Parts: sequence; structure tokens; C-alpha cells
Amino acid sequence: MLISEELQQAGVASASLSPLLLRLDRFRITTDSELSEEEFLMSIKGQPCFPRRDLSAVTGQAKSGKTVLVSLLMASAAIAQQQELLPGIKRLGEPPLKVMWVDTEQSPQSTLQILKGRVAKMIGGTFPQEMFYVFNIRSVYMDDRYDLIAEGVATYHPDIVIIDNIRDMIRDINDGPKAQELIEKLMQLAQEQNCNVVCVLHLNRSAENRGLRGWLGTELMNKVFEVFTCQKLIQKEGVKPTFSVEQTLTRKYDIDSPLYYQINDEGIPVAANMKGVMLRNAQGQFTTKQAGMEKLNQNYILTQADPSSGKPLEWDLQKLFTDAMAGWQMRTTDDLERRVMELTHIRQKQYYYKVLDGAVSRGIVQRQFNRVGRVVITLPPGS
Repeated sequence: MLISEELQQAGVASASLSPLLLRLDRFRITTDSELSEEEFLMSIKGQPCFPRRDLSAVTGQAKSGKTVLVSLLMASAAIAQQQELLPGIKRLGEPPLKVMWVDTEQSPQSTLQILKGRVAKMIGGTFPQEMFYVFNIRSVYMDDRYDLIAEGVATYHPDIVIIDNIRDMIRDINDGPKAQELIEKLMQLAQEQNCNVVCVLHLNRSAENRGLRGWLGTELMNKVFEVFTCQKLIQKEGVKPTFSVEQTLTRKYDIDSPLYYQINDEGIPVAANMKGVMLRNAQGQFTTKQAGMEKLNQNYILTQADPSSGKPLEWDLQKLFTDAMAGWQMRTTDDLERRVMELTHIRQKQYYYKVLDGAVSRGIVQRQFNRVGRVVITLPPGS
């Protein structure tokens, strides 16, 4: 029986090795570990995103542009490397990427309409059928859906797998063990098949938090590499509706500002002029301010934003949430929201949610369900 150098150095005798210990040793990371660099499949505003062997999430309320973003990713995967369909989104690397899009939500006719009426138009010329594997499994028995997807991925070897919507992969969105099992299976699928799995999931209906829907959303937020939130913005009368795509969580590369687009008469997304748009806050009040541009409390800011270099403002999240949670092990989302906004002088809830998501992704605070199923924010054990 072969024993690794690390186990030998630890003084572990061959006779005492168990199958579990040998298995664990395969996952050990040391300073001498030789791992390949992360490979990112897309970039948005110059920042790498959608990495292989990992999960990404697309979220938003109903009719907020989630499927439009999916269409942009699909078309970007097939066009020339440096071409940008919407200023800011482009594919990284050569050759073109293979995409598998699994629609669990819409009718087959709607899936076909999006493929022909939007994706094919954005690509132009001859449609590369061999690069796209599009399936509508809305009518498939729920318990069979994951197995069908996994078999398709293993057979067609796509670079990007889009599951629209993963809520339709589980019977009860608040079934914690089943939600955890599904996310673990999707992580394993991405890892083994060397692809990025894009999980589309709605935001919570409740205004009390802007997390992804249900326990399934909580599990996804805990594991996902990044989250892109889609929103339909309020616009002036006579102006086409404007949509935004904002990165609201990332584990590595921050995209500092949203993308804005409108849908032209041909059904194609085009860059929007924000001068014709009036944003509104969570109460539905119109505002001309962009999120995060208020007079913020400097006591909680580590580094100011630098527009010339694209460097975003950096919050001292540890100090901020330690102060906000002072004397409390658990706060409701509404209570924490009020406290953080008081401390920071943030006035836009959209920006607050991005700050909170940053604290959650770094493990400074945690989202959990209490005994009555309500989302609460807690400090990690030992804090």
C-alpha cells in the first residue's frame, strides 16, 4: 500500500491507515500543492466571472430579465472572442464555448422562441447547432430531472450548463436536507465535468431580505462563486423599460457597477442611456441618486472608491457588523438592516443588501432560519 509523503511525515504507519484517511489525504492542500489556475469563461466590465468547476447564480424577481442575461451568455459563448454583444460582456479564451441550457419553467414554444428570436439573432449568420444543447424538461417528472441533466452533461461536455430554474429540481424549496443534497450534487457535477453550472433562482418575495428564495437559496448562497441580480427599473413615460444586471456577491473579483440595457424592437438587448431612467428605492419612491453615493460614515470605510482605476469603495465589514450585532447573537433581517443603515448612513436598500451579501460571503455573519422559518442573521459560533 502506497502512503503519501505527508502521511509519512506525520508518522502514520501503513498498518493504521483506514480507507477514510486515505480518501481524506487526497483532498489535502499544502503550500507545495500544484493546482491549475482558475479558468474563467466570461468577463463583465473587464472582471473575470463564470469559472469552470464552480457554481454561479442568476437571480431576480419575475420578469426582471433573468432569461435575457441567460441569452446574452449563450450568444457570447458562440461569437468572436473580443466581440461584445452588450458593452461589458464577452467570452474569454478560444475556441467558442459549448452551452447546455435546460429550461424547466417555460413552455417548449417559449424556449424555441428565445433560441430563435433572440440568441440566434444576436449571433447572426449560420447558427452553430453543434455548440448548443437546449432542452425543455418542464413536463418531466421532478425526481428524474437531475439524472437527465447529469447524463446530458457527461455526454455532451458543455462548458456552461444553465439550469433555468433550479427551484424545479426540488419539491419543497424549504426542505433543508434536500436543498443541501441538490447543491452538493451540482457542485460535484461542475467539478467532475469541468464546467460552470449557472443556477437561476428567484429572489425572495418578501421585502424583509433580498436573499435567494427559500432554504434552497440559502444553501446556494453559501456555496456559489458569484451572484448576478437582475432588476427591471422604473423609467420615465415614453421611454422603453430599462433593466440592470448587478453583481451582488462574489468570492474574488468585484464588478463595481451594474450593466444597464433595454430591449429594442427586434427583441435584442442594447446598452441603455441611464439619463432616461429614474430609479426607485424599496418603498417605491423615485430617486436620482445611485446606490452608495450618500455621505457615508467614514469610520467604517477602509478605502475610498477610485473611479479613475475602477477600484470600488471598501468597507470594514468586520467592524461594521460587529458593532451592528453588539449585544445580540441573532437579529431579524429588518432589525439588522435598520441598524447597519443607521451606522453607515446608507440610504439605498439596494446598496445595503450588497454590503450584507459581502459580509455573508466572507463568513462575518450567517443567514439562517429560526424555529418559525423566518430568515435571521447570526454571528458565527465563537464570535
